Amino acid sequence: LATYLGANEDPAELAGHGCIPASLAREIAGGPDTVLRRIITDPLSGQVLDLGRDRYRPTAGVGEFVRVRDRECRRPGCHRPAQACDLDHVVPWQFGGHTNADELIDLCRRDHRLKDEPGWVYSLAPDGTLTVTTPTGQSYDSSPPPLHEPRVATEPPPF
Repeated sequence: LATYLGANEDPAELAGHGCIPASLAREIAGGPDTVLRRIITDPLSGQVLDLGRDRYRPTAGVGEFVRVRDRECRRPGCHRPAQACDLDHVVPWQFGGHTNADELIDLCRRDHRLKDEPGWVYSLAPDGTLTVTTPTGQSYDSSPPPLHEPRVATEPPPF
C-alpha cells in the first residue's frame, strides 16, 4: 500500500514474475483494467486471514482449515464427513458475509439447502461453536470436535 501510494520506493511482488520496481508496480496498479483487492494478513506470520468481500470462494488454505476444524457437517446431529460437504457462509454472501474461517462452516448439501429456507438462523462464535435456531425458535449448538483428548497441564520442573 505504501508503495502504491508513493510513500516509499520498495519493490513489489508480481505473482509469477517476482520483484518489480516500485514505478512499474504503480503503473500496473493504476491501469484501467486493474482490480485491487484487500487482503488482510497476520502481521507476525504473514498468513492470509481475510480476502474481504471481493471473493466468494475461499482459498484452498481457508477451505482446508475449515474442513480440518469442522471434520463433519456442522448441523447438530449430522455426521457426514466434511470432505463431502459444501463450505457455506454463516452470514449469506448476499447479506454481507465474508470469506474467512470465522464465517465459513461445512454443511452437507441437504443441510446447506435447509439453512437457506426461511426462518433458520445460524451464528458462529469465535471458538467455532455454531448455534442453529429453527423457525420455531428452538436453538441447538454444535462445537467442532477436538483433534485429541485434552491434556493435563504439568508443572515445570524446579530449577
